[in-house]
Amino acid sequence: MIEAADSIEDILRACGVTASLLSTGEREALDRDGYVLMTGVIDDNWLHRLRDAFEAGCKKDGHAAVGKESGTRHVNDLVNRFPVFEGVYTHPRVLAAVYHVLRCAFRVGEIGGRDPLPGFGQQGLHSDWPARSKGEPYRVVTTIWLLDDFTNENGATRVVPGTHHLLGQPPKSFANPATVTPIRGPSLARQGQYWCSTVIYGTAELPTGQDARGVCCNVCSWEETSIVSQGLRSLTLSS
Repeated sequence: MIEAADSIEDILRACGVTASLLSTGEREALDRDGYVLMTGVIDDNWLHRLRDAFEAGCKKDGHAAVGKESGTRHVNDLVNRFPVFEGVYTHPRVLAAVYHVLRCAFRVGEIGGRDPLPGFGQQGLHSDWPARSKGEPYRVVTTIWLLDDFTNENGATRVVPGTHHLLGQPPKSFANPATVTPIRGPSLARQGQYWCSTVIYGTAELPTGQDARGVCCNVCSWEETSIVSQGLRSLTLSS
């Protein structure tokens, strides 16, 4: 039984979450690069159920919920509508990675799905959190769950390693996708990407008709008030 007064470390241990769930290389990648790619976190059965629920969530009155300006299908409130998505914020390896970065009690912030259509989806490079000052802790960890292969052909996520160490605002030129060529490579479905909130990243344009469905979950420190949780049924580890 988990008591309200238990520390986050006690709660994580009670849920089977320990530092050993991350390899030395994964911990070093989070510290050095600000992100890590984890393989094998989604099995075939879960992947099919996630895809089915994603498609069901996209439909509204028989039409896909596509942003007219962004050319991207967006799905919101996934967890409350489809319990299959609960694993994106309760997976033990996710919790281990989040605690490694935040080092404090945390909670779920926002969860949503995204699927850019051909010719759309390119973002300027950005971070998910305002610039940190010297000595300021990280406040948010972003996780992206890949429901399809993300490749150079269908719009891989682009990331600039090490930019979570930057203090102050990133260069304004980063907002223009054409001005910076960061590392960009294939990531396969059944994987998850995890990064500190201040690492600079952005999605690429989808040039083909291939799907590039992803689910994004932000996890923030418990006391952070600028991110409002989406009324999830299961906000605490004890649930």
